[in-house]
Amino acid sequence: MRIWLYRLIQWTWGLPQTLAGLVIFLCCRRSRHVSFHGAVHTRWPHRNGISLGMFIFTSDRGDDWDGAMVWHEYGHTFQSLMLGPLYLLVVGLPSAVWCGCFGGYRRRKCLPYSAFFTERWADALGEGRRSRYEDHFTGHKVRGI
Repeated sequence: MRIWLYRLIQWTWGLPQTLAGLVIFLCCRRSRHVSFHGAVHTRWPHRNGISLGMFIFTSDRGDDWDGAMVWHEYGHTFQSLMLGPLYLLVVGLPSAVWCGCFGGYRRRKCLPYSAFFTERWADALGEGRRSRYEDHFTGHKVRGI
């Protein structure tokens, strides 16, 4: 998808979550920001990642799952493109609950974070794109993921 089209859809069809992402982006204006295949990637001072519209936030503490977190969050941006204004209800709220309320349950049951449907879907979307682009962190083409 062309970057201009990606951004246009995020700022129209995905407006509610993109505006929410912009607010967080402005609150983190001192953090490190880079362009990431049309999205804006911010390394913020929190352990968890979040994706709102075209804004991706991942940990600046080195907890980035060897670069996989940014691709996972990038996958969420494509859920935003597909679902538009329904994204916050279908993906955002359930993901926030899964992340914030079920950590103990996941540990007891030995469940990966991707056991929840929104997270598994984001992984698939992000990894599908990762294999097409150069790796954001090393500059090398990622193969066979």
